[in-house]
Formats: sequence, C-alpha cells, structure tokens
Amino acid sequence: MTSIPTDLQHVVGRLSAPGLIRLISEIDDHGPISRRGFTRSFPDLARHQIRHTVQEARDLDLIHSMSEHHLTEAGEALAELYDAAARWGRQHHYPAQEGHFAHRVSSTLALLARPEISTSATPATRPEAAAGASTVPGLETVRSTLLQWMKDYYRAPLRTAYETAA
Repeated sequence: MTSIPTDLQHVVGRLSAPGLIRLISEIDDHGPISRRGFTRSFPDLARHQIRHTVQEARDLDLIHSMSEHHLTEAGEALAELYDAAARWGRQHHYPAQEGHFAHRVSSTLALLARPEISTSATPATRPEAAAGASTVPGLETVRSTLLQWMKDYYRAPLRTAYETAA
C-alpha cells in the first residue's frame, strides 16, 4: 500500500468541495469563463458561493484570470484527477448505481482519504461494505494520481501567527 501523507484528509476535503469540482470541470469541458459568465454557468449557486469557490480555486492556484478564468497547469491536472475519480466511481457503481459527476468525485476522493482502505489490486469487498480494513480493487491508480498531484502542485496554506500560537 502506498504511504498516505498525514495531510491527505485535509487536501481531499479542500478538493472535494462540490462547487470547486463543478468549476474546474466546467472550465475543463467548456473553456474559460468570463467574470459575468459564472451566474449563467452556475445558476443554482448564490453569488457568495461562487465568490468563495473562485477564491478557493485561486488560493489553490487552479485558475488564473485576465478577462476570463482559465485553468492553470495545476487546474488541468486536477481536472484529470476528477475525471479518473469519476470514471472509477462509475465503473464500481460508487457511491451508488446512479449519481452526478461532483458527487461521484467527492465520494471517491473521500474513500481515498480513509486510512482503513487499502488500494492494492487484489480482489476484495465492494467500497460501501468497507467497515474494517478492506481492499478496493482499481483504486490505486486514482490514489497515485492524487498523490502525484499533491506532490507536484499542492502547497499547504501558510499558517498565520494566530494559528501557530494556538
């Protein structure tokens, strides 16, 4: 089993936000989004949710903007990770037979962050049956992609003086 960084759960938590998944996937699938285009692309999200998602994407260096928001190299690599996670989820009917893209991605990434899950290629139980130590076939590729993305692109946020003292 691949060694799991201690901050994996934190990173997965940040990358699993449905708004972030949708933003990165939308730009990857349809190209750059103008500042005014967000409300058309995400009519179900309130403006403060869109602002928060865009700020999170900037903080993670996933997008850059001039007149339109484009994916950075890290954003393009994350879009590939999202596609791999969704593909694995569809193939294994995880977390359910039917589901939308963002939910499949976030559920698959959350599964990767569970310390009791082994991703080796040996046959084992279905992911949703994993209560104790379990092996989930085929998930190693997705985990490897995630760990490589973290190594290449993820920079932990700098701690403020308040957080350091606490």
